[in-house]
Amino acid sequence: MSAPAVLAKKVSAFLLVLLLSATFLELGLWQLNRAQNVQRQSVTPPERAIVDLEGVAAAGHNLRDAAYNRLVTFTGKYVKFYVAPKQVLSNKKVADLEVGLMELSRNRAILVVRGLNDGSLAESADQITVMGRLYPHQNEDHADTTATTLSRLDPALVAGVGNFQLFDGYVSAITEKGPSGSAISGNRIPSPQLINPIGGFYWQHIAYVITWWFMAGLVLFAPFYNRSLNRAKRVG
Repeated sequence: MSAPAVLAKKVSAFLLVLLLSATFLELGLWQLNRAQNVQRQSVTPPERAIVDLEGVAAAGHNLRDAAYNRLVTFTGKYVKFYVAPKQVLSNKKVADLEVGLMELSRNRAILVVRGLNDGSLAESADQITVMGRLYPHQNEDHADTTATTLSRLDPALVAGVGNFQLFDGYVSAITEKGPSGSAISGNRIPSPQLINPIGGFYWQHIAYVITWWFMAGLVLFAPFYNRSLNRAKRVG
């Protein structure tokens, strides 16, 4: 084999080793980043200030990521009430919820989870001020949709009611106040900040980091090891 061919073969092998090593190193960094995200996920982010609903969302538009989990306030009146059956709460309990379609100014509307559907919340057509947490709409059905039942918490299911321009997502009410400013009592549900789960556990990801970086070191070391073996055979 000619010298240029030998040199080209060695360069190709060297580049392959670098590529494999860099790939394993990058995979280790990716797992390290996931481990750090899992660790951060266990800490609840600090609560942000309560804002007007229109400050973070707009009717007829998809909910922005920055609007998720925000505490919002708005005033309107309920035009229709529904039951959302078999909803899984943050404490893992399953319950039927009372949901109201609230009309806001300028022919807009938003879904509001008022609380448990146990008769503790009085229905009213008065102007009501809601303060609650804004969540993205659900995608999974929990029941069948009827004229008075919502299979999931999704404004798309009420798009034909009143020809309103709807806000995306829904609000879980923490407080409701009537025209006089007095609080409306009832059995509310927990409204914690939602956190997108990251698969795996912290030490599981760290184990993958060690594995990938070990592979990177092994790939780099292998050519030197083979060379030392060949040299030992020649000497022997």
